[in-house]
Amino acid sequence: MERIEISTPERERALPLLWDAVERQKRLLFQSISRTQERIQHLAPSLRVDPERLLAGEVPHLDSQDMELLELEGELALLRHLREQLDSLEHLKICN
Repeated sequence: MERIEISTPERERALPLLWDAVERQKRLLFQSISRTQERIQHLAPSLRVDPERLLAGEVPHLDSQDMELLELEGELALLRHLREQLDSLEHLKICN
């Protein structure tokens, strides 16, 4: 595990601020993940598409659905990115 060092003249003030910032970011990521999942759950059935098959390139992009399929692909990519960010924060440890 790698370390990041922060220098501050007021350790007692900085630690709570860091904890709060990390927890706030986690909450924002949870909210964003929830909204993105809701969007995927709305788009996939309306397009009659399995998201896993779409990501695997098994779903043809018909002209009539091309933009919606691209939107769903974007939401799936966003969900993956948000989960990776949250995972990084979950493994973050602030040492006293």
